[in-house]
Amino acid sequence: MRSRGRVRGLLQGVAVVLVLGFWVQALVRHWDQLVAYPWRVAWPALLAALGLLLLQAVLLATSWWYTLRLMGAEVAWRQGTGLWLRTQIARYLPGGVWDIAGRIVLGSQEGISVRALSASVVLEMALQVLSAAAFLLAVPLLRGGAVDRSYLPVTAVLMVACLVMATPPVFSRLVNLGLRVLHRPPLDIRMTYGDLLVLLGSRFVSHLLFGAGFVLFAWGVTPVTWEQVPAMMAAYVGAWLVGYLAVIIPMGIGVREAVLALLLQGLFPFGVVSAMALGYRGWLLIRDLLAALLGVWMSRPVVPEAHAAPVPPPNTPA
Repeated sequence: MRSRGRVRGLLQGVAVVLVLGFWVQALVRHWDQLVAYPWRVAWPALLAALGLLLLQAVLLATSWWYTLRLMGAEVAWRQGTGLWLRTQIARYLPGGVWDIAGRIVLGSQEGISVRALSASVVLEMALQVLSAAAFLLAVPLLRGGAVDRSYLPVTAVLMVACLVMATPPVFSRLVNLGLRVLHRPPLDIRMTYGDLLVLLGSRFVSHLLFGAGFVLFAWGVTPVTWEQVPAMMAAYVGAWLVGYLAVIIPMGIGVREAVLALLLQGLFPFGVVSAMALGYRGWLLIRDLLAALLGVWMSRPVVPEAHAAPVPPPNTPA
Protein backbone atom coordinates (compact mmCIF):
# COMPACT_ATOMS: atom_id res chain seq x y z
CA MET A 1 0.00 0.00 0.00
CA ARG A 2 2.83 2.37 0.89
CA SER A 3 4.70 1.52 -2.32
CA ARG A 4 1.57 2.34 -4.33
CA GLY A 5 1.29 5.70 -2.58
CA ARG A 6 4.95 6.44 -3.25
CA VAL A 7 4.57 5.59 -6.94
CA ARG A 8 1.51 7.83 -7.17
CA GLY A 9 3.36 10.66 -5.45
CA LEU A 10 6.35 10.22 -7.75
CA LEU A 11 4.14 10.28 -10.85
CA GLN A 12 2.38 13.39 -9.61
CA GLY A 13 5.69 15.09 -8.93
CA VAL A 14 7.03 14.28 -12.39
CA ALA A 15 3.78 15.44 -14.02
CA VAL A 16 3.82 18.74 -12.12
CA VAL A 17 7.45 19.39 -13.08
CA LEU A 18 6.70 18.70 -16.75
CA VAL A 19 3.61 20.93 -16.75
CA LEU A 20 5.36 23.78 -14.95
CA GLY A 21 8.31 23.45 -17.32
CA PHE A 22 5.95 23.77 -20.27
CA TRP A 23 4.38 26.90 -18.81
CA VAL A 24 7.68 28.57 -18.00
CA GLN A 25 8.77 27.97 -21.59
CA ALA A 26 5.44 29.24 -22.94
CA LEU A 27 5.51 32.42 -20.85
CA VAL A 28 9.10 33.14 -21.85
CA ARG A 29 8.18 32.67 -25.51
CA HIS A 30 5.21 35.07 -25.20
CA TRP A 31 6.92 37.56 -22.87
CA ASP A 32 6.97 40.38 -25.42
CA GLN A 33 3.25 39.85 -25.99
CA LEU A 34 2.55 40.07 -22.27
CA VAL A 35 4.59 43.22 -21.78
CA ALA A 36 2.99 45.02 -24.74
CA TYR A 37 -0.60 44.12 -23.76
CA PRO A 38 -2.77 46.95 -22.31
CA TRP A 39 -2.98 45.73 -18.71
CA ARG A 40 -4.77 47.69 -15.99
CA VAL A 41 -5.85 47.33 -12.36
CA ALA A 42 -9.55 47.97 -11.68
CA TRP A 43 -10.07 47.17 -8.01
CA PRO A 44 -13.90 47.32 -8.02
CA ALA A 45 -14.03 44.49 -10.59
CA LEU A 46 -11.33 42.49 -8.79
CA LEU A 47 -13.07 42.79 -5.42
CA ALA A 48 -16.42 41.93 -7.01
CA ALA A 49 -14.79 38.78 -8.42
CA LEU A 50 -13.59 37.84 -4.94
CA GLY A 51 -17.09 38.46 -3.56
CA LEU A 52 -18.63 36.15 -6.17
CA LEU A 53 -16.10 33.46 -5.33
CA LEU A 54 -16.97 33.68 -1.63
CA LEU A 55 -20.67 33.46 -2.48
CA GLN A 56 -19.94 30.42 -4.65
CA ALA A 57 -18.08 28.73 -1.78
CA VAL A 58 -21.04 29.21 0.58
CA LEU A 59 -23.43 27.87 -2.08
CA LEU A 60 -21.25 24.79 -2.65
CA ALA A 61 -21.04 24.21 1.09
CA THR A 62 -24.81 24.53 1.43
CA SER A 63 -25.34 22.10 -1.45
CA TRP A 64 -23.11 19.55 0.28
CA TRP A 65 -24.97 20.04 3.56
CA TYR A 66 -28.24 19.39 1.73
CA THR A 67 -26.75 16.19 0.30
CA LEU A 68 -25.78 15.11 3.80
CA ARG A 69 -29.37 15.60 4.92
CA LEU A 70 -30.60 13.47 2.03
CA MET A 71 -28.19 10.74 3.13
CA GLY A 72 -29.91 10.66 6.53
CA ALA A 73 -27.47 12.79 8.55
CA GLU A 74 -29.25 15.18 10.91
CA VAL A 75 -26.81 18.07 10.62
CA ALA A 76 -27.52 21.74 11.22
CA TRP A 77 -26.81 24.09 8.31
CA ARG A 78 -24.16 25.98 10.25
CA GLN A 79 -22.32 22.81 11.24
CA GLY A 80 -22.34 21.20 7.79
CA THR A 81 -21.51 24.38 5.89
CA GLY A 82 -18.76 25.32 8.32
CA LEU A 83 -17.22 21.84 7.99
CA TRP A 84 -17.07 22.09 4.19
CA LEU A 85 -15.64 25.62 4.21
CA ARG A 86 -12.85 25.04 6.69
CA THR A 87 -11.58 21.86 5.01
CA GLN A 88 -11.31 23.24 1.46
CA ILE A 89 -7.92 24.82 2.18
CA ALA A 90 -6.52 21.28 2.53
CA ARG A 91 -6.80 20.92 -1.28
CA TYR A 92 -3.48 22.70 -1.53
CA LEU A 93 -1.62 19.95 0.31
CA PRO A 94 0.24 17.39 -1.86
CA GLY A 95 -2.05 14.52 -2.84
CA GLY A 96 -5.16 16.51 -3.74
CA VAL A 97 -7.55 14.50 -1.54
CA TRP A 98 -6.96 15.99 1.87
CA ASP A 99 -10.05 18.21 1.76
CA ILE A 100 -12.21 15.10 1.34
CA ALA A 101 -10.28 13.19 3.98
CA GLY A 102 -10.55 16.16 6.32
CA ARG A 103 -14.30 16.36 5.86
CA ILE A 104 -14.74 12.67 6.65
CA VAL A 105 -12.40 12.66 9.67
CA LEU A 106 -13.62 15.92 11.22
CA GLY A 107 -17.24 15.12 10.39
CA SER A 108 -17.03 11.71 12.06
CA GLN A 109 -15.49 13.35 15.13
CA GLU A 110 -18.53 15.62 15.26
CA GLY A 111 -20.85 12.61 15.24
CA ILE A 112 -21.80 12.51 11.56
CA SER A 113 -22.11 9.06 10.01
CA VAL A 114 -19.03 8.08 7.98
CA ARG A 115 -21.30 6.35 5.47
CA ALA A 116 -23.33 9.54 4.99
CA LEU A 117 -20.13 11.59 4.66
CA SER A 118 -18.67 9.21 2.06
CA ALA A 119 -21.92 9.07 0.11
CA SER A 120 -22.26 12.85 0.06
CA VAL A 121 -18.73 13.24 -1.35
CA VAL A 122 -19.42 10.72 -4.14
CA LEU A 123 -22.66 12.48 -5.07
CA GLU A 124 -20.94 15.88 -4.92
CA MET A 125 -18.26 14.81 -7.41
CA ALA A 126 -20.79 13.24 -9.79
CA LEU A 127 -23.02 16.33 -9.77
CA GLN A 128 -20.24 18.82 -10.36
CA VAL A 129 -18.91 16.81 -13.31
CA LEU A 130 -22.40 16.57 -14.81
CA SER A 131 -23.02 20.32 -14.38
CA ALA A 132 -19.61 21.44 -15.70
CA ALA A 133 -19.94 19.16 -18.75
CA ALA A 134 -22.85 21.30 -19.98
CA PHE A 135 -20.62 24.40 -19.91
CA LEU A 136 -17.83 22.62 -21.79
CA LEU A 137 -20.22 21.47 -24.51
CA ALA A 138 -21.59 24.99 -24.89
CA VAL A 139 -18.24 26.71 -25.54
CA PRO A 140 -18.19 26.34 -29.37
CA LEU A 141 -21.79 27.57 -29.55
CA LEU A 142 -21.04 30.66 -27.46
CA ARG A 143 -17.83 31.72 -29.17
CA GLY A 144 -19.71 33.15 -32.16
CA GLY A 145 -18.76 32.74 -35.77
CA ALA A 146 -19.24 29.62 -37.86
CA VAL A 147 -19.69 26.33 -36.03
CA ASP A 148 -18.99 23.00 -37.68
CA ARG A 149 -22.42 21.55 -38.52
CA SER A 150 -21.35 18.12 -37.38
CA TYR A 151 -20.88 19.52 -33.88
CA LEU A 152 -24.52 20.51 -33.48
CA PRO A 153 -26.06 17.00 -33.54
CA VAL A 154 -23.22 15.68 -31.37
CA THR A 155 -23.87 18.46 -28.83
CA ALA A 156 -27.62 17.79 -28.90
CA VAL A 157 -27.04 14.07 -28.24
CA LEU A 158 -24.62 14.78 -25.40
CA MET A 159 -26.98 17.34 -23.84
CA VAL A 160 -29.82 14.82 -23.91
CA ALA A 161 -27.47 12.23 -22.40
CA CYS A 162 -26.66 14.65 -19.56
CA LEU A 163 -30.39 15.15 -18.92
CA VAL A 164 -30.97 11.39 -18.85
CA MET A 165 -28.05 10.90 -16.45
CA ALA A 166 -29.60 13.54 -14.20
CA THR A 167 -32.69 11.39 -13.57
CA PRO A 168 -32.63 9.66 -10.15
CA PRO A 169 -32.73 6.01 -11.40
CA VAL A 170 -29.91 6.46 -13.92
CA PHE A 171 -27.90 8.73 -11.64
CA SER A 172 -28.07 6.20 -8.79
CA ARG A 173 -26.88 3.38 -11.04
CA LEU A 174 -23.97 5.43 -12.35
CA VAL A 175 -22.85 6.39 -8.85
CA ASN A 176 -22.97 2.78 -7.66
CA LEU A 177 -21.11 1.66 -10.79
CA GLY A 178 -18.32 4.06 -9.89
CA LEU A 179 -18.30 2.76 -6.30
CA ARG A 180 -18.06 -0.82 -7.60
CA VAL A 181 -15.01 0.15 -9.65
CA LEU A 182 -13.48 1.63 -6.48
CA HIS A 183 -14.37 -1.54 -4.54
CA ARG A 184 -16.75 0.34 -2.26
CA PRO A 185 -20.16 -0.86 -1.08
CA PRO A 186 -23.14 0.46 -3.07
CA LEU A 187 -25.35 3.25 -1.77
CA ASP A 188 -29.07 3.13 -1.26
CA ILE A 189 -29.77 6.50 -2.90
CA ARG A 190 -33.35 7.60 -2.38
CA MET A 191 -33.74 10.96 -4.05
CA THR A 192 -36.76 12.40 -5.74
CA TYR A 193 -36.62 14.28 -9.02
CA GLY A 194 -37.08 17.46 -7.01
CA ASP A 195 -34.09 16.67 -4.76
CA LEU A 196 -31.82 16.00 -7.73
CA LEU A 197 -33.08 19.13 -9.48
CA VAL A 198 -32.21 21.23 -6.42
CA LEU A 199 -28.72 19.73 -6.16
CA LEU A 200 -27.97 19.96 -9.87
CA GLY A 201 -29.43 23.46 -10.04
CA SER A 202 -27.24 24.64 -7.15
CA ARG A 203 -24.18 23.20 -8.91
CA PHE A 204 -25.13 24.94 -12.13
CA VAL A 205 -25.56 28.29 -10.36
CA SER A 206 -22.25 27.82 -8.55
CA HIS A 207 -20.52 27.22 -11.89
CA LEU A 208 -22.15 30.37 -13.27
CA LEU A 209 -20.69 32.30 -10.32
CA PHE A 210 -17.32 30.61 -10.92
CA GLY A 211 -17.28 31.68 -14.57
CA ALA A 212 -18.62 35.15 -13.79
CA GLY A 213 -15.85 35.60 -11.23
CA PHE A 214 -13.27 34.84 -13.91
CA VAL A 215 -14.85 37.41 -16.25
CA LEU A 216 -14.79 40.07 -13.53
CA PHE A 217 -11.18 39.25 -12.70
CA ALA A 218 -10.23 39.49 -16.38
CA TRP A 219 -12.15 42.76 -16.65
CA GLY A 220 -10.17 44.02 -13.68
CA VAL A 221 -6.85 43.54 -15.48
CA THR A 222 -7.66 43.98 -19.19
CA PRO A 223 -10.51 45.25 -21.41
CA VAL A 224 -13.32 42.72 -22.00
CA THR A 225 -16.28 43.16 -24.35
CA TRP A 226 -19.81 41.97 -23.63
CA GLU A 227 -19.64 39.68 -26.66
CA GLN A 228 -16.74 37.79 -25.08
CA VAL A 229 -18.43 37.23 -21.71
CA PRO A 230 -20.57 34.08 -22.42
CA ALA A 231 -17.69 32.21 -24.07
CA MET A 232 -15.28 33.21 -21.29
CA MET A 233 -17.63 31.96 -18.56
CA ALA A 234 -18.32 28.64 -20.26
CA ALA A 235 -14.66 28.15 -21.24
CA TYR A 236 -13.38 28.64 -17.71
CA VAL A 237 -15.83 26.14 -16.21
CA GLY A 238 -15.06 23.70 -19.03
CA ALA A 239 -11.31 24.11 -18.51
CA TRP A 240 -11.81 23.57 -14.78
CA LEU A 241 -13.61 20.29 -15.54
CA VAL A 242 -10.74 18.99 -17.71
CA GLY A 243 -8.25 19.92 -14.99
CA TYR A 244 -10.45 18.27 -12.37
CA LEU A 245 -10.56 15.02 -14.34
CA ALA A 246 -6.78 15.06 -14.83
CA VAL A 247 -6.42 13.35 -11.46
CA ILE A 248 -2.67 12.78 -11.75
CA ILE A 249 -2.07 16.57 -11.75
CA PRO A 250 -2.81 18.11 -8.31
CA MET A 251 -5.64 20.63 -8.71
CA GLY A 252 -5.18 20.47 -12.48
CA ILE A 253 -2.21 22.86 -12.27
CA GLY A 254 -1.30 23.93 -15.79
CA VAL A 255 -3.91 21.69 -17.39
CA ARG A 256 -6.74 24.11 -16.68
CA GLU A 257 -4.76 27.03 -18.08
CA ALA A 258 -3.75 25.13 -21.24
CA VAL A 259 -7.34 24.06 -21.97
CA LEU A 260 -8.59 27.60 -21.32
CA ALA A 261 -6.06 29.04 -23.75
CA LEU A 262 -7.21 26.50 -26.34
CA LEU A 263 -10.92 27.24 -25.81
CA LEU A 264 -10.40 31.01 -25.97
CA GLN A 265 -8.03 30.88 -28.91
CA GLY A 266 -8.77 33.82 -31.20
CA LEU A 267 -10.50 35.85 -28.49
CA PHE A 268 -7.32 36.55 -26.52
CA PRO A 269 -3.62 35.92 -27.14
CA PHE A 270 -2.23 32.74 -25.57
CA GLY A 271 0.00 34.54 -23.11
CA VAL A 272 -2.79 36.87 -22.00
CA VAL A 273 -5.20 34.02 -21.27
CA SER A 274 -2.45 32.23 -19.35
CA ALA A 275 -1.69 35.30 -17.25
CA MET A 276 -5.38 35.88 -16.46
CA ALA A 277 -5.88 32.23 -15.50
CA LEU A 278 -2.81 32.17 -13.25
CA GLY A 279 -3.89 35.42 -11.62
CA TYR A 280 -7.37 34.00 -11.00
CA ARG A 281 -5.77 31.02 -9.26
CA GLY A 282 -4.25 33.49 -6.82
CA TRP A 283 -7.72 34.96 -6.24
CA LEU A 284 -9.05 31.44 -5.61
CA LEU A 285 -6.36 30.89 -2.99
CA ILE A 286 -7.37 34.10 -1.20
CA ARG A 287 -11.02 32.99 -1.40
CA ASP A 288 -10.19 29.61 0.12
CA LEU A 289 -8.26 31.25 2.96
CA LEU A 290 -11.20 33.56 3.72
CA ALA A 291 -13.63 30.64 3.41
CA ALA A 292 -11.57 28.62 5.88
CA LEU A 293 -11.71 31.47 8.39
CA LEU A 294 -15.46 31.73 7.86
CA GLY A 295 -15.79 27.97 8.33
CA VAL A 296 -13.85 28.07 11.60
CA TRP A 297 -16.11 30.86 12.85
CA MET A 298 -19.28 29.00 11.81
CA SER A 299 -18.09 25.77 13.45
CA ARG A 300 -17.73 27.35 16.88
CA PRO A 301 -20.10 25.82 19.41
CA VAL A 302 -23.06 28.05 20.04
CA VAL A 303 -23.18 28.78 23.77
CA PRO A 304 -26.67 29.67 24.96
CA GLU A 305 -26.91 32.98 26.73
CA ALA A 306 -27.00 32.69 30.47
CA HIS A 307 -30.24 33.91 31.94
CA ALA A 308 -30.20 35.67 35.25
CA ALA A 309 -31.89 33.73 38.07
CA PRO A 310 -35.29 35.13 38.97
CA VAL A 311 -35.20 37.41 41.97
CA PRO A 312 -37.59 36.19 44.65
CA PRO A 313 -40.18 38.71 45.68
CA PRO A 314 -39.46 40.48 48.95
CA ASN A 315 -41.11 39.06 52.04
CA THR A 316 -44.17 41.00 52.88
CA PRO A 317 -45.06 41.54 56.48
CA ALA A 318 -47.87 39.37 57.75
